[in-house]
Amino acid sequence: MKKKNTGFLDFNNEAHSKLIRLLGENTPKERSDLLNEIDIILCGILDLELDELPWINPNKHTEKWQNITNNLRLIVGKLEYESKQNIKTIH
Repeated sequence: MKKKNTGFLDFNNEAHSKLIRLLGENTPKERSDLLNEIDIILCGILDLELDELPWINPNKHTEKWQNITNNLRLIVGKLEYESKQNIKTIH
């Protein structure tokens, strides 16, 4: 039996898992809103439409494009997370 190469899928799942863990202290609604904000930021930076993102339209893109956009989504998510941490105050 031939084993499938899932390295790419594992990497994408890892990047997505890191992003979700990063946003884990938020409610599901807040997390959804933040992911939508991140997607809008990415579209603005890359001059894309929302349906051009691989997680919205997965069968339309190459693995290389998916890899790049997943990494960018994680980076923007980390920046958004850090900016919101600076806004919170500790009492």
